[in-house]
Amino acid sequence: MEDPLVVLEFISEHSDSDTKTYEAALRVLGKLARGSNYQQIVGDGRYHALLATLATRLDDCDARMLSMIADASARFLTSTPELSDFAQRLAEVVVRREDAFNPRSLSSVALALSMRGCRDVQTVEFVRTEAMKLISDFEPSHCAMLLEAFRRWGVFDRALVDLTVERLSDEVDRFSSKDVVDVLGVASRLGLARGFLLRRLCTLAFENLTQFTPRELVRMSYSLAKLRFLAHGMVQDIVDVLTPEVGRLGVSQNSELLYALAMADARTQLDLARTLVTQYAAAPGKVKTLTSMADFSWSICALELVDEFKPELKAALEQVFDRSPPQNRVPLMKLFDVIIALETEHGGLDLNIPREWKAACDDADRFEMDRLESARLHGEIVMRFDNLRGTANGLKWQLRMQQNQIAGPYRVDMMDEDTRVCLDVETISWPTSRRLKHRILETQGFKPVRIQYWDWRRARTEEDQNTFLEREVTRAMEAKP
Repeated sequence: MEDPLVVLEFISEHSDSDTKTYEAALRVLGKLARGSNYQQIVGDGRYHALLATLATRLDDCDARMLSMIADASARFLTSTPELSDFAQRLAEVVVRREDAFNPRSLSSVALALSMRGCRDVQTVEFVRTEAMKLISDFEPSHCAMLLEAFRRWGVFDRALVDLTVERLSDEVDRFSSKDVVDVLGVASRLGLARGFLLRRLCTLAFENLTQFTPRELVRMSYSLAKLRFLAHGMVQDIVDVLTPEVGRLGVSQNSELLYALAMADARTQLDLARTLVTQYAAAPGKVKTLTSMADFSWSICALELVDEFKPELKAALEQVFDRSPPQNRVPLMKLFDVIIALETEHGGLDLNIPREWKAACDDADRFEMDRLESARLHGEIVMRFDNLRGTANGLKWQLRMQQNQIAGPYRVDMMDEDTRVCLDVETISWPTSRRLKHRILETQGFKPVRIQYWDWRRARTEEDQNTFLEREVTRAMEAKP
């Protein structure tokens, strides 16, 4: 059945159907409920009756059927009051089924309930306890789903994450291309800095790049870029495989690949970047998400392509600012960089930026900077500066670094006011590379130092860290304006 109204009519006329038929109907509706017909379907009384009937039968379902029903309910793009109530009822049944779920069923249920916003303590703890029992039998796909569920719940359980990562590392040789993409995706969304696992996944992936679809290659590039794990050589390898298919990429794939190039500062791929910008802008009829337009806009600024694509950038930003600012801070932080770049480097692009958008972007950046101020990594670096000394341009220096300081139009992780040396840590939880920010700060007389997260982690001892910091600071202080 391809018409959702036909599905609703069928289930209404066959109300005595078994639970499997009801589950299939719900799954088909979730698949067909897209675009303009979505509200029509979820507002139909027959849809409400379908959910109500399924809810009354949940107690009689085995664990496999519960997981299938949960997965079917997760197919709908957004939650409705009826779907949320149904998910809560499903959770109440699930938590009474101790030791009933296998890894596939448990991970499916967890992801579905998290997508429907069902996050009560009892449900989360049940999934955690059952997962700890079964973790040695989890396959890579189950691990990815479990991590994504806990990410959506906003719960970071270190013991469970450690066991899951250990399981993934043990099973790397069994990964499919989809497994690689899914695990890298959830790792990038979590900001999961597990170098051993990432290195093994990259080794596996780049030895078998031709087995990935173009969509998978783009998603992998996007995730590795966010994890600060995408080296220039890796970009070239991916581009070599992707080049024949670039013209067939969809709108979101264009912006994601463009973002990956910008995050890696892949200046040797500027011709490809220009092609991606043109393809993205040439699809005005396609639905473009806020995330996609934020990636597109930030990438043009980061790759210094604004002067070449002013009309395209302006059109994208006008679409963005026609909307209300979102609650999600990630696109706001990207657009914070864009707004400053336009105001400092391009005269504002003759663009009217609404006051509420400026305030929302500034608030997002300030909130995340305040949060990083208490991060252990930043504390480590500040401590190293207490006894750090060096020589630059024939003069001795000793910096007094203060955290979360104002530098021009930005906030920086730490700064020495006398020398105007400012430092940012390129953490994998920050959604943009600091290159664009530091380029602007240099033009305003600051001496920016950008510490790569993975470089810092490779400096194991205090002596190594001191040597590393001294070298980077000296390089910044000796750099010509």
